[in-house]
Amino acid sequence: MKSSNKKARVFWVVGAVIALLLSFLLCRFVFFEFHGNKQWPVIMLVIGLVAAGNAAVFNSKIMMVCTVAGYLGGFFIGILQGVDVVDPGGGVINDWWVKWTISFFAIVAFGVISELIGKIIIVERRS
Repeated sequence: MKSSNKKARVFWVVGAVIALLLSFLLCRFVFFEFHGNKQWPVIMLVIGLVAAGNAAVFNSKIMMVCTVAGYLGGFFIGILQGVDVVDPGGGVINDWWVKWTISFFAIVAFGVISELIGKIIIVERRS
């Protein structure tokens, strides 16, 4: 691998991690009054860091971008689409975190599929 390729990969990985951390700080502290949850943003950050790590291993720039977009975009989808529901014990909870998680995984999956399609097209053009 060329030195410039290594630098570009490190740049993408560091950029994705910084963007994820900034998104976490926004969701966990700045927008806390919208959801009141301390633990779920941390869990989603860990999942996002694992996804970004996998993207780094496979040099998938699209997946890195979709991971960051999925974290922050999924959060807003969850907050905007969240509905108060009654749990079996009779308490009222909001399902925003379920919608956040589903949106996040859907956007990351879109990134994986886009990257795979892009690599297939590149391989076909070379042959």
